[in-house]
Amino acid sequence: MDTKALIFDIKRDCSEDGPGIRTTVFFKGCPLACDWCQNPEGQVNRPQLSFDENHCHPANCQMECVQACPTQCLSKQSSNCSKLKIDHQFCISGDSFCTRCSDACPYNALKSSGYWITLKDLLYRVTIDEPFYKSTGGGITLSGGEATMQFKFVHHFLRALKKRGIHTTIETCGFFNYRRFQKLILPYVDLIYFDLKLMDDNLSWRHTGQSNKLILKNFKRLVSDSKTSIIPRIPLIPGITATRENLQNIAQFLSECAIQNATLLPYNPLWRDKIDKFNLNPKYKRRSFMTKDELQTSVAHFKSYN
Repeated sequence: MDTKALIFDIKRDCSEDGPGIRTTVFFKGCPLACDWCQNPEGQVNRPQLSFDENHCHPANCQMECVQACPTQCLSKQSSNCSKLKIDHQFCISGDSFCTRCSDACPYNALKSSGYWITLKDLLYRVTIDEPFYKSTGGGITLSGGEATMQFKFVHHFLRALKKRGIHTTIETCGFFNYRRFQKLILPYVDLIYFDLKLMDDNLSWRHTGQSNKLILKNFKRLVSDSKTSIIPRIPLIPGITATRENLQNIAQFLSECAIQNATLLPYNPLWRDKIDKFNLNPKYKRRSFMTKDELQTSVAHFKSYN
């Protein structure tokens, strides 16, 4: 039995990740690498070092972090130490994640993104608000990253929640082994949020790093085999997913699966604030929210197919 999971956040009092008041657990690691990923800190399946220059004080900093690093993965990009460069290739990660630099930083500018947690500890932390779940019809939502990358732990976690009568939801990109999902996850989950991004396989490869064939196949099988509630979600990314052709093709696909409703998620650029902490250079550059006109146009494209 896997006794530990790698997560990067636990958020309480959530109201957008399922019915009622919920606690959302964000699992680290994802098989996709979407150009617009809302949680870039959840992509890599190991702890990572992040740097927040807003917490750094260059005038008083003595670069204790650079001096403390045993692998020399930290360096100054200029005389201004707020421009710190992290070479993640040489940063010590895994079960023995090194914290020497973050321990040495007096301003808490360096932090570990991702940590291991036992099943017992996670259950304790998420069941604190059990009375609120039951009074509001809420529960626990598993998000990420992609929770199905940690199948065995998630299985034991969901089964324990099921025994307590707590409503469970999982948010998935759909890229998983169906037989394992069917056996380990499906019997213990009450609601599935299933992301559908791109119908063209070439575009899927280009913008997510994976083919969409397994995703679409898994969606069809879930709809056919399962009585669990499934809500498809389409992220509206201007210029990528929010095109007439893509939205109409998704609508057609859902219609063929006898799905009559879906959730459209307007583009949110707040993820860009996170990537600076990891020295990432995103392919998708847009920094503004979706306009009202863009959203209405996307909805019209989607609804134009019946």
